[in-house]
Amino acid sequence: MEIYRGYAVMLNPRREVVVSQALPVRGEPAKRPPSPVAKRSGHPLSAMVHASIRWLTGPALGRAALVALAVWAVVESSRLVDAMIQDHDGAWVGIATAAVMLLAALVSSIAGFAFSALAGSALAYLRMEPVHAVQAMVLCSIAIQLYAVVKIRESIRWRSLWPMLIAGAVTIPLGVWMLVHVDATVYAVGLGAFLTCYGCYVLMRREIRVVRGNAWRDAVAGALGGFAGGLAGFPGSFVTIWCSMRGWDKLRQRAVYQPYILVMQIVTIVCLRWGAPVHVDVAGDLTLVPFALLGAIGGLAVFQRMTNKQFQVAVSLLLAVSGVGLLVRVL
Repeated sequence: MEIYRGYAVMLNPRREVVVSQALPVRGEPAKRPPSPVAKRSGHPLSAMVHASIRWLTGPALGRAALVALAVWAVVESSRLVDAMIQDHDGAWVGIATAAVMLLAALVSSIAGFAFSALAGSALAYLRMEPVHAVQAMVLCSIAIQLYAVVKIRESIRWRSLWPMLIAGAVTIPLGVWMLVHVDATVYAVGLGAFLTCYGCYVLMRREIRVVRGNAWRDAVAGALGGFAGGLAGFPGSFVTIWCSMRGWDKLRQRAVYQPYILVMQIVTIVCLRWGAPVHVDVAGDLTLVPFALLGAIGGLAVFQRMTNKQFQVAVSLLLAVSGVGLLVRVL
């Protein structure tokens, strides 16, 4: 074996020249191979960004956030219990509302949608004012959707979502305007009946027919979802149906309608702030967020253990239950 310019050169048994890995020249220190982060980034600033992302998504910070959330929930629970002990007006309604947010988030996070439909039917039974109910549901939905989007962020393809997001953002103000100024009972009854019938149909059908999509069809689904989100706080209805018709697996479906619902809920809360400033008090509804987040953590844990077939059944059931929930709210 001979050393030539830092490479080991030798002959194999067939008398062929073989060049091995580069060796350090005598007198020079051996160079360490670049780290995987350095290979990906090629720049110290990018390496720092990757390291920060790994730290933010690491288990240590996740456990700390879970502890902080539990403490927040305990503090808010103690306030509700104290109000009940002192016999304040609306104390029992506050406790019931927190329980509704927890259970609705737990059930809806299994499939990633229908939180507003489930919570809305219970809030209607509690006689909560419609604009206030939609605002509370949208605020809690933003929190749980943000948590879910962070958990599945690696599967989300934001570029393909733009037609759906833009169309939904355009139609949400119309839905909010109808919520504030028009009696939308007929629309809510129609949407509830449609979701109930469609969910039952999907549960009973034997064959799954896959539909091909394009940007225009995505935009139509997004526009319908935006209108439903502004009017009923339920933007995921039509988009979820559209994703289930595409024949995708459970993670790809959630990677489409989960970020869509998050963006639509943010746009909805902004439109509510602009369209109904007298009724909107965001700070008062923040006390419900920890209960919704705890439910979302449990629901997403169940989702991760489901098969694709079980997920499709859960989606169909939630669509039917969502329709029934909308009917309960208006009838």
